[in-house]
Amino acid sequence: MIKKTTKIKKKEETNINMRMSIVIAFLLLCFSVIVVRAFAIQVKGREFYSKQGDMRQIREVDLDVPRGTIFDRNGEPLAISTPMVSIGIQPAVLIDQISRIDQLSEALDLDSQKLKELVLNKKHKKFIYIKRRIPPYDADTVKALNIKGVEFRNEFKRYYPAGEIISQLIGFTDADDVGKEGIENTYDKWLAGTAGRKQVMQDRFGHVIKDIKEVIAAEPGKDIDLSIDRRLQYIAYKTLKKAVYKHKAKKGAAIILDVTTGEILAMVSQPSYNPNNKTDESIAGMRNRALQDIYEPGSVIKPFTVIAGMLSGEYDKNSIIDTSPGIFEVDGFPIHDARNYGKINLETILTKSSNIGSAKIALSLSKNHLWDTLNLFGLGSSTNSGIMGESSGHLPDHTKWSRSRQANIAYGYGLQVTTLQLASAYAAIANDGRWRTPTFIKGFVNEDKALIDPKIANTINNMLINVVREDNTGKQAVIEGYQIAGKTGTAKMAAKGGYSDNYIASFVGYAPAKNPKLVVAISITDPAGEEYGGGAVAAPVFKDVMQNSLRILNISPEKTSTTITELAHEN
Repeated sequence: MIKKTTKIKKKEETNINMRMSIVIAFLLLCFSVIVVRAFAIQVKGREFYSKQGDMRQIREVDLDVPRGTIFDRNGEPLAISTPMVSIGIQPAVLIDQISRIDQLSEALDLDSQKLKELVLNKKHKKFIYIKRRIPPYDADTVKALNIKGVEFRNEFKRYYPAGEIISQLIGFTDADDVGKEGIENTYDKWLAGTAGRKQVMQDRFGHVIKDIKEVIAAEPGKDIDLSIDRRLQYIAYKTLKKAVYKHKAKKGAAIILDVTTGEILAMVSQPSYNPNNKTDESIAGMRNRALQDIYEPGSVIKPFTVIAGMLSGEYDKNSIIDTSPGIFEVDGFPIHDARNYGKINLETILTKSSNIGSAKIALSLSKNHLWDTLNLFGLGSSTNSGIMGESSGHLPDHTKWSRSRQANIAYGYGLQVTTLQLASAYAAIANDGRWRTPTFIKGFVNEDKALIDPKIANTINNMLINVVREDNTGKQAVIEGYQIAGKTGTAKMAAKGGYSDNYIASFVGYAPAKNPKLVVAISITDPAGEEYGGGAVAAPVFKDVMQNSLRILNISPEKTSTTITELAHEN
């Protein structure tokens, strides 16, 4: 019995041991599987999971926004932003694929050796642009190469449909889309908007495969409607360029100004440049000469000398000035007229452009009165048109004037002006003696202010009409069907120690003379041909620009048979 019981116990112990062995073996097997799997993951799967991690990166990227569009007054675009793609590299990633740089260089038309050197020398950089703002279809060619470490970012490129026709006024943007010069610079914050940022998931090639969330909201730039009329701008540009070429001049400027609103309808400078294709030679054409260049204006100042005389109360339209014998000496400096005009009235001083008559009026007035009158019409101070870089010109302090300086200023020497200042000053005469700050923004009309009595403005207006009549210096500004009021200017250019034999030819005028709508100011610097005077060089430019502008704006002709006296009575 004892033996039997012992055998049963041994059998049970054997079974238990066997079961434990099976369990232990199973546990060991499971552990081995886990170990093997862990080994496989750690060793053999490292590259796989590393690639998968690289393929799924969460990053923050800039959310570029388009600049606002610049339009002309009729809704024609003058500057627009078009979608482009910029390409950059991660040098540390691309360095492992140095053999593929040749493909990348070929696709982007880059120097392969220079790109390799860039990768090696800048391997510590996280990102470097290698090609900015290329068309999307060109970027697709690069994307198809699937080169790791090459990234693509959406940006915008500025395009200027009018090209060199309006380049100085509009300006341009740099590589970072920041406004430089002109409207682009002056209104940069308004046009630029606010770039945003968003969180995205990118693949290993830098492609965005999923937008996650917006981090900073993007705000596109705002549009600007300029007062410029692209049609008139083209007319002014074409005519001025032709004249500068014809007369072999160094430079020129032209402005068309709306008399009643002060809106600038056209502003042109020569030489010019194409903002869509800037080169080293473009720099010479970037200056806006219409509001930055200053010069001694010559005889276009004489109407304001006559106004100063009339404002003093000492002169009226019937006043007589003795200009005999055609030469007048002040402080040892001789002043000449073209010939001896004898005793003449104020109107003849303007129609014959008498230097002596102008000088005698000025010298009969106090210095501060003449200075005040010129300053009243905006000479010697910025017009405050709103464009950065506008010059103030130069009207010297009257307390420092000698008698000869006072006389010279009367006929346009000894002070410096801009073409825009002249246009604004003449607009005040045309607008019944009311001056308005000029503007480049459509509909932004500044409040006007009375400068002189409308009767004085009307008297000067009639005088300026006679200046343009066929027997006077402005005869080449005559336009059939319209009465034109204006004045020529021919001024010698200052040189070291005095004046050179080079000239600035100018003409400023408005039309229709009895119901003025437009002022046109022309200045052409250093004409080198046989003709150099304002009447021969600048007046024909005025005529072409004004005539075409009146036609385009559908401004009706006047009654050609009506006399000046009758028209004055009607008004």
